[in-house]
Amino acid sequence: MAKNPMQRKAQNSFLLGMLITLLITGLIIAFLILQLTKLTKAQKQAEISTKTVYVVAQDIESGEPVTVDKLISKQVDGTTIPANALTITDLEEKTNILDENGNLIKKIEVISKIKLMQGTVVTADMIAEKGELTADLRQQEYNMFIMPTQLMTGQYVDVRLRLPNGKDYIVVSHKRITIPENEGAPSLTTVSLNLNEVEILTLSCAIVESYKINGSLLYVNQYIEPGLQGAATPTYIPDDDTINLINKDPNCVAEAKQELFKRNNDASNKTAVRNPINNGLNENSDAATDNAVNALKEEIKRAQEERQKYLESLGGTY
Repeated sequence: MAKNPMQRKAQNSFLLGMLITLLITGLIIAFLILQLTKLTKAQKQAEISTKTVYVVAQDIESGEPVTVDKLISKQVDGTTIPANALTITDLEEKTNILDENGNLIKKIEVISKIKLMQGTVVTADMIAEKGELTADLRQQEYNMFIMPTQLMTGQYVDVRLRLPNGKDYIVVSHKRITIPENEGAPSLTTVSLNLNEVEILTLSCAIVESYKINGSLLYVNQYIEPGLQGAATPTYIPDDDTINLINKDPNCVAEAKQELFKRNNDASNKTAVRNPINNGLNENSDAATDNAVNALKEEIKRAQEERQKYLESLGGTY
């Protein structure tokens, strides 16, 4: 039976309404799916950027032990806290010395460098190993050492001076090393060491002498098990000018002076150490001075380049 125009019109209107309804429903579903995808992605991103850090549960005075019972672990947005905020892993690495099988060898006590107020997010530079801090301790950066290919922050090293005749001396020993980072990448040339005043002056002397003696090498080598291996005894003796400077320097701690003077006052030992060095320095004094000047210029250039990279990594224009 043929439909009259009114029926066809009503049917067409119904079909059009259904089509429009389906289209709107489809758009709503697509919008909801898109929003759900964005929300899921944002949640995953938040999970990735979340870090579990330590927050001070009670005030900790400068010099007091920093222990887990004085801290609260808290999950925070990693983009809103300092890059060196102390994580559970960081604290374990600072306090636990493990063997190659992961067994605990030695427990290290860490103390606060400054007064930490309740609620403070603890960062790596707020704490130090007990006994590590003395009044004359300073963080020193160096960029003239030859470094092992797999050297990493947290490892312990000796700094040594090797002469072209094969003589090899320990300048400073058993130092925890830090490798600065720029834009997340570790520096290829620069390392930081915490040294006391005697060590700073002694190492400065060794650096200059390494510049002056052709074929000499200033390098670091790392300990295999620093928790089991005690500090090696330094064998390098600086020149008389540096010894006199250390003797008069009020910033040098007496204990550190005594250890150096003990080596220096052993006449046979001093002769064995200083003669090969002095011979290398005297071979061509003019050329040696030129070498030192040129090496110093390179050292300054590398330091400036590292500083520029660091500032650029902060997002500023300098």
